[in-house]
Amino acid sequence: MKKSIYLIVLLAIAVSLIAVNRCSKKKSETKQVVIGDSQNPKNLPSSGGKTLEMILVIPDELYKGELKDTLGTYFLKTCDGLSQPEPLFDMVQMQPKGFNNSEMFQKHRNILIIDFKTTNTENTIFQNIDYKSYPQAYFQIIANNRDSLYSIISRYAPTIISQFYSNEHRRVATAFKKLENIEATKKLKNTFKFSLTISREFSIAKFDDNFAWFRKDYQANKQQRTLNILVHKTPFLGDGMFDEKKIIELRDQISKENIPGPTRGSFMGSENRFPFSRKFVKINGQVAVETRGLWRLFNDFMGGPFINYCFLDEKNNQFIMIDCFVYAPNQNKRDELMQLESIVYSLKLE
Repeated sequence: MKKSIYLIVLLAIAVSLIAVNRCSKKKSETKQVVIGDSQNPKNLPSSGGKTLEMILVIPDELYKGELKDTLGTYFLKTCDGLSQPEPLFDMVQMQPKGFNNSEMFQKHRNILIIDFKTTNTENTIFQNIDYKSYPQAYFQIIANNRDSLYSIISRYAPTIISQFYSNEHRRVATAFKKLENIEATKKLKNTFKFSLTISREFSIAKFDDNFAWFRKDYQANKQQRTLNILVHKTPFLGDGMFDEKKIIELRDQISKENIPGPTRGSFMGSENRFPFSRKFVKINGQVAVETRGLWRLFNDFMGGPFINYCFLDEKNNQFIMIDCFVYAPNQNKRDELMQLESIVYSLKLE
């Protein structure tokens, strides 16, 4: 399974990059971005925009009916693993004239331009990474007929979405690097043989030879929120450890042993009445299994979403689980999960 996971993910990424490169005729940067480096080699100004916000540049007369629905199907679909529906992105639609006359909007982090006119001479997609700001993804779809337009959107939407998410990861890594919790970084390196870029906003709630718990408690709009990162290592015992059932069992065991509830006899576990979503991802060269779902406190009434990552550290023959979960009752949680996800994507193995 280990080799097959690597082959599947590497093939998918290679096909995606080749497809966009073949379709791009303008000069653009298509190199693979290493999130953990969080570097700005061109010394570009910082990009703007809220978390998971994208600008859609399209004339009002086109943004309606079937085309509006098609774009919404990809970019406004519901995020996986949330109990309350939240869209993948907050989409801001702009007229081309307004966008072209605004330097501020041209420096937004995530930009998709739809240029659809029957007088266009080609049907293609261009991309420019870190074009006018950092981090930034600038995509432009050009088409002269509806069939080609819908075909390009359908084919490249996953690539666009992936790059927009990469921008969010890089943004958080850059911000957190300036506020890095040096103690957490050193302890992770010494004990688990890898590092994560965790900000000083996170405290070390618990740390031992096989388990670490980092948490951030704060208030937003006078409401309590808690972000948590759990790290666990255990000897690798075979590919069966990547089975979804085994991952959930290990997650529940770790949380029950280490995350006490506020009332006597309460403990955290996974909410099995809610479906889990699962996929392979690649984090700075490291293949991992991502699982999303809901957690709950048994014998109590707390709950929320989690994202779980498991991977094999081949050098040290250890199975690593990084589990992130949010507690923010009656509040949106998508952006908080993105912050935690971005911390995981800063992973660097020794």
